[in-house]
Amino acid sequence: MKQENNTERRLKRIRFESSGGSMDHHSEFELEADADEIIRTSYWKDRFRDSCEAEADPAALEAIDLSFRTDNAENGMTVREHIPMDSELWRALTEEIDCLSSQLHPLKRPEKTLSLPTDVFILDGGDYTRLWLTWDIGGSEQTVQYYPPQGKRWYTVIVILYELARPVGRDLCRVGETELTEFFLKAPRYSYQITPIRDSTDNSFYLFVHGDSADISRITQEQWLPVREYLKSLDLSDCKAGKYESRYFLRLNYNDSTVKSLSADKALSEQIRGFIRSSVLGET
Repeated sequence: MKQENNTERRLKRIRFESSGGSMDHHSEFELEADADEIIRTSYWKDRFRDSCEAEADPAALEAIDLSFRTDNAENGMTVREHIPMDSELWRALTEEIDCLSSQLHPLKRPEKTLSLPTDVFILDGGDYTRLWLTWDIGGSEQTVQYYPPQGKRWYTVIVILYELARPVGRDLCRVGETELTEFFLKAPRYSYQITPIRDSTDNSFYLFVHGDSADISRITQEQWLPVREYLKSLDLSDCKAGKYESRYFLRLNYNDSTVKSLSADKALSEQIRGFIRSSVLGET
């Protein structure tokens, strides 16, 4: 998957807020940071975000929570400000955000808001996840609120934010370069699918073929790699979003758990089919 490479736009600041709602005790978390510092973070110190926090040395956690603290309320949220930034974590954060660029969609504000009757009392606050990114675009700043993305790479961003707030040595679970891991092609008379065999020791793949003949149902990683490179080389910019019900349908799955579902056409389908039959099935 090709990532956007806009050298004129640079991440300058991030602001993140989340909560599991009032029924999820002490789940609130906030962090705002730029390349120089964690401007502000707030959290409940008795709420462990993951096993790394839960298993950390209590004295070390207490030292973290007391450092740069601006709120000394015994039973309140821990609020810390102006913490020097870890340059490696900021670099990792900006790289992951850059890879997520195709999934970042600005939040749309509703044109109309619903006013509740004055006698309606809401008992439970809803859960939320909010993301603001400030960009340096040609020397000027632009702050945009986005719908939170999904997938493994977004999970990595969350882990980095937790590590910035409470550095306990987490595995950041970085995906690395985005790579195609499987695909599915459907046409009226045939379909082709290559998908990894989970937990296989030799990284082999299933090959599912319907409507056409095929002498094999499994392929090696060496057989898959040329297919992956071929699919990556295709210009799919004119393909619109598609559904399984489309007459010609192409689905591409990536290692960061993102999926492209495209409406193909007969020419593209025949092109991919021909490559599979020659490269994988050995037809001439």
